[in-house]
Amino acid sequence: MTLELKDIVIDDVIAYYWKGYTPEKIQTELPTLSLEKIYATITYYLHDRDEIDAYMSRLSAWREQRYQEWLASEPSPVVKRIRQIKAQKEKNTH
Repeated sequence: MTLELKDIVIDDVIAYYWKGYTPEKIQTELPTLSLEKIYATITYYLHDRDEIDAYMSRLSAWREQRYQEWLASEPSPVVKRIRQIKAQKEKNTH
């Protein structure tokens, strides 16, 4: 289940909230959201904290798993070429 507010998902708002951001500061970081939606998201979180905390934990674990899979995978030809170009530039500047 992904709880979305247009292109911003609830975890974006909650992550800022956990960091101690005020709703007004969250809006400066996520300007496509109205204060009303930010307050609604925080209120929803406070009323269903256990459910949202579990969601955030699952999401974090899923992201970490995907990142580890990406690290273990063979880079695409484009990534290989970009790395070669970067290495060559670094070699030329030293």
